[in-house]
Amino acid sequence: MIIVRLFAGLGNQMFQYAAGLALAESRRTVLKLDVSWFREYADMGPHNRYALSCFNVTEQFATQEEVERLRGRELSRAGRGVRKAARLLQVDHLFNVYRNEGRWHRVDWKHFDQRVASLPDDTYLDGLCHSERYFTNAGELVRRHFSLRYPVHPSVAAMAEKIQSGPSIAVHFRRGDYVSNAAAARDIGALDAAYYQQAFREMRERFPAAVFYVFSDDIEAVAREITPPGPHTFVRGMSGWQDFEALRLMSLCDHVILSNSTFSWWAAWLNPSPDKFIIAPQPWCRDPERSTGHMVPESWHLVSRAGDGPGGDDPHRGRDRL
Repeated sequence: MIIVRLFAGLGNQMFQYAAGLALAESRRTVLKLDVSWFREYADMGPHNRYALSCFNVTEQFATQEEVERLRGRELSRAGRGVRKAARLLQVDHLFNVYRNEGRWHRVDWKHFDQRVASLPDDTYLDGLCHSERYFTNAGELVRRHFSLRYPVHPSVAAMAEKIQSGPSIAVHFRRGDYVSNAAAARDIGALDAAYYQQAFREMRERFPAAVFYVFSDDIEAVAREITPPGPHTFVRGMSGWQDFEALRLMSLCDHVILSNSTFSWWAAWLNPSPDKFIIAPQPWCRDPERSTGHMVPESWHLVSRAGDGPGGDDPHRGRDRL
């Protein structure tokens, strides 16, 4: 059994699930989901909900007993005292019920964690897992699990038909807590207009007839501030829409301009076209300590988030130097 801890929003949950699925597949065992985080962090707003039920994922939820068996129990001060005494007195049955660090693997979020691929069965996997390299060998399986479960809403079907009627480019703007939350604005930060202007120029040079389809969690603010060059449509939500409907539509576009959001990352990755052209920001985060260079696949094109050209001045395009 592999248990993966799910937390944060839809895009992050997809990374966590994909990494856990790939590990479970390689170990020929079952994947179970620990969703306790969503009960414990009510202050996280729209990101505080389990969101994978829109996909054809395998929903087996770990029990508290299963989580404690692999992760170990959280220790209170009294519990730490009992554990220390049990160790001194060599009372194994008391010592062993508490945390077993050997089965709880915390993923190194700053770098690609090569240890994940060699983890054994009966592992509790905990971390962001922000790289396709965690599930490269299970890519087609991940795609099947992330096929959408629900039928297309009629208004979404109409927009999908429009998108597929000619060359199209999805453009994603992430605002939300990147603007309103001081910590998120400092560490990650919404992308500047200069990044999008450079991305628009590069896309328009390559695909002069394409229509830009603009998606955002604050579409009216984007429409006031940004005017894409040439044909464009601001995709506004309609009655009955859910987040996954935007993901569906973005993945139908021929090409994608990402924001620094895992949501648009997955829209680009799930696009099955071998001819897709993807633009991603470099660096991903405003805080250099949080910038994860391993996050962007090698085939994607990097544009500086300051808008000063492809990949800035880094010939290695910000990726890990292994």
